[in-house]
Amino acid sequence: MILLHPNSLVQYALPKILGTVPESFFTELKLKLKTAADAAYERLLNIRGIKPIKTSAAMYMMVGIETSEFKDINDDIDFCKKLLQEQNCLTFPSSCFFSKNFFRIIICTKPEILVQFGDRLQEFCNAHYK
Repeated sequence: MILLHPNSLVQYALPKILGTVPESFFTELKLKLKTAADAAYERLLNIRGIKPIKTSAAMYMMVGIETSEFKDINDDIDFCKKLLQEQNCLTFPSSCFFSKNFFRIIICTKPEILVQFGDRLQEFCNAHYK
């Protein structure tokens, strides 16, 4: 069974946790997420065959796949499987979210890691262009 909500212990503790965390923590966290989102977007923006969707202070980013640009990519599942196999990059196909020809990346990490991901994605795309 998959639970899409916190368990009762977390629900009980959450008001106290959030009440004691200083506002500066949330401000800093939002800034880190925005910095990561900007770094990911800028790195992926100029890779042919994909289109990142700009996000603001989120923990993930959706990226469109133009399958017509690739010689051997059928859909988002095929893209993600091959990217994992060839570049060791784990992404989530949008079919998991009832959409098609997008993939999702987690961006709550250091900007340097996102740039490295972009480099691997660029290499992967270069190898599969028509």
